[in-house]
Amino acid sequence: MIGLSTATEVEKAYILVIDDDPLVARSLRKVLEGGGYFVDVAMNGHEGIRKAKSGFFHLVLCDLKMPGLDGIMTMKHIQEFQEKAGIGQSGFIVITAYDTDEHRKSAFQLGVTDFLQKPFDLTKFLEVIEHSVTPLLKEVPVTEVKRLNRRLDRLLKMRTIDKD
Repeated sequence: MIGLSTATEVEKAYILVIDDDPLVARSLRKVLEGGGYFVDVAMNGHEGIRKAKSGFFHLVLCDLKMPGLDGIMTMKHIQEFQEKAGIGQSGFIVITAYDTDEHRKSAFQLGVTDFLQKPFDLTKFLEVIEHSVTPLLKEVPVTEVKRLNRRLDRLLKMRTIDKD
């Protein structure tokens, strides 16, 4: 399991950033950690899915245009896994430089709560994050995340045993 269990009660929420641009990923991590959030970063859709399977995140920020697996498919895979695992649902926010009506429609059909176009104002960004995570923290408090992560760890171990 990734280092999610090291987060303290002081942190506001667990957030996964999925973006193939290293500068964007590093910047968002720094801003979010400065805001008290526990942040993990994935550099592509496949890595994002792996991380979402190994630990629960209140919120997933996902780029749309990435090599390999695009953001819509990445979010869909994460949602399907969470539903099958019975661990609750993360919230999703799209971060993209490619804002089209088609992208918005696809994203909102998945239940995405916000659609932020790059580049964005960091103050507004943090306001959107705070607005999005507040109800999610009520549904899944930080103390509950630790229980969910133990459950995910057991599921992953069972899956590994089944493969052997």
